[in-house]
Amino acid sequence: MKKIFVVFLLVVLVVNLTVSKLFAYTAIDLGNIVVTATRIAQHGYKIAGNVTVIGKEEIEASNAENVQELLNSSLGVYVYDYGTAKSASVDIRGFGETANSNVLVLINDRKINSVDLSGPDLSRIPLGSVERIEIIRGAGSVLYGDNAVGGVVNIITKKGTGDLTGRLGSTYDSYSSRGTDLEFSGEKNHVSYYVYSKYLDQHGYRENSDVLINDINARLGYDFHEKIKADLNVLWHNDKFGLPGALSDTNLATLGRQGSAAQNDYAETTDRSVNLTLDVNPWPEDMYFGKLVLDLLYRNRDVLDVFESFSSDAKRNTDTTGVSGKYIFDRTVFGKEVNFVTGVDFYDNKNNIAGGQTNTSDIIITKNELGVYGFLEYELFNQMFVNAGTRYHQAEYVFDDRALGTYNSTDPSEWVSMGGVKYEYAPGSNLHASVQQTFRFPATDELYSSFTGMLNTDLIPQTGIQYEVGIKHNLNDTVVAHVTPYCMVLDDEIFFDPRNFQNSNIDSTRRIGVEVGQETDLLKFFDIGFLDNLNFFTNYNYQDPTITNGPNKDKDIPFVAHHQASVGLATTFLDHYNISFIGRYVGSRFAISDFSNISTPIKPYYVLDSKVSYTMENLEIYAAVNNITNALYTGTIVFVEGFGNFHYPSPERNYSFGVNVKF
Repeated sequence: MKKIFVVFLLVVLVVNLTVSKLFAYTAIDLGNIVVTATRIAQHGYKIAGNVTVIGKEEIEASNAENVQELLNSSLGVYVYDYGTAKSASVDIRGFGETANSNVLVLINDRKINSVDLSGPDLSRIPLGSVERIEIIRGAGSVLYGDNAVGGVVNIITKKGTGDLTGRLGSTYDSYSSRGTDLEFSGEKNHVSYYVYSKYLDQHGYRENSDVLINDINARLGYDFHEKIKADLNVLWHNDKFGLPGALSDTNLATLGRQGSAAQNDYAETTDRSVNLTLDVNPWPEDMYFGKLVLDLLYRNRDVLDVFESFSSDAKRNTDTTGVSGKYIFDRTVFGKEVNFVTGVDFYDNKNNIAGGQTNTSDIIITKNELGVYGFLEYELFNQMFVNAGTRYHQAEYVFDDRALGTYNSTDPSEWVSMGGVKYEYAPGSNLHASVQQTFRFPATDELYSSFTGMLNTDLIPQTGIQYEVGIKHNLNDTVVAHVTPYCMVLDDEIFFDPRNFQNSNIDSTRRIGVEVGQETDLLKFFDIGFLDNLNFFTNYNYQDPTITNGPNKDKDIPFVAHHQASVGLATTFLDHYNISFIGRYVGSRFAISDFSNISTPIKPYYVLDSKVSYTMENLEIYAAVNNITNALYTGTIVFVEGFGNFHYPSPERNYSFGVNVKF
């Protein structure tokens, strides 16, 4: 394994040196994109690791109508769902069915993953209110804690700037879906404001897959002083959505791809959160010894699940209180760059579950988390940086099952560390390598059974280590290419075992992969007079996730494709017209829960989308086509031994039309 990585890195270096001679570097502006991958706001070209920022232009050019769809064309990212966008999960670096628990999702740097297996609810943040999305591939346990094993997705919302502006939008989509949204923002007298509201009545591709969504978001900022700033973010989200369920092979033959065997199952969610951030630089004008950032969070979430097909329902109320504090120092000291951050993360979660009909659950679950971390990047030699970090993270679970009269608790803890090196050999280009330990604590419904009232005492935290090398190369600010091979070895990975219907630890697993991508400004090569810009990107991801011990040794981890690719082309021409094409390929993989790899693999598929828009000073009109080739594919399949496959068919060709009026 080590020989493979060494040979691959040598090849990359040779290619880099050869290509560098063919392109002369010119002065380029690399400071426009600021990301928070190290929990320090840094220019994007400074980040070591495979990090992608989806900015405003990419969002507007995309066909995506929600965050889930936008992420799906990104390098190494696979988004799947169980019949509606509401149930979407984001997978990075090959976790398949456990992606919800192994990929961390943040909104403005604040965790939104649930303590149970339901994972992060991506539908609570409408795409229209998003400024950019940062995708951090690979382990992030040292900086971010629990769940950050395969990667981290940080969704940054818009904030007010400049004079008062606004926008009113309306959409009409296939299946009689309608939506409207309104936003206005501005900044005056040290106060910034951004307010967003959305209504969406989405009629789904399948029967009983409709979604009704209402959102109201606001972000307010106030500069008390140039050294003291406050940011208040308020989100309110309400939805009601059908649960079309899976289709067995028999259902698929009798009901068709758009049918549902669970016509009356549905769920409702009301989600409210308030976040306050204080950014303080307490030093006098002529001194700088770092700054302090304090985040305060309160979130309340009500969920109702109704499964009429099983005569069962459940009400879940979750209260989350969070406090995060960090100290940041990012300055040049004696001619050397120093970036240092240390902090504390605390989350207090209380989940009250009450069953109805045949469901007799009456449980209060609490999970408290405390993490302490530190990270340092230091310029050892000219443009040569070393970095290291560590985190101690502990949790306490309490399960008070009033229906069964049981009381259980457990308090796992982990200590993880990392180290790395980065060489900035040219403007916007770097070589990097790192080693990082990872961990994941069990979700509450992995650890505790409401049927038996017992704690799964055999289940222990998942741990592991990731090795990663990579190169990011900027050719004359025309082509940006990146290659990142990695290897991740996990011990005691947590999975649901279909043989005994229990959550269990697999002795060991291994993930080997390489992520390759490039973005090219084609007008730097071709002078086409009527085109204002012409951008082209390609992504390819190879991953080989394998069970390396136990009864399924050498079998593939299910529901992970070995090959994924995406390609896109976007252009603006004649000042007012925009057109984009994005294609995605997903290779074959085994169905969810097929650890023995005995079912017929899911067929690979390719989907092509396009969007055309016309813009004037205060008006935009657009039309989009998704799945242009009308591919008939199933994005999600679950295998149950003895019962066969259960399908969640994906939409056929569909259309979207919209208009935006700015004022």
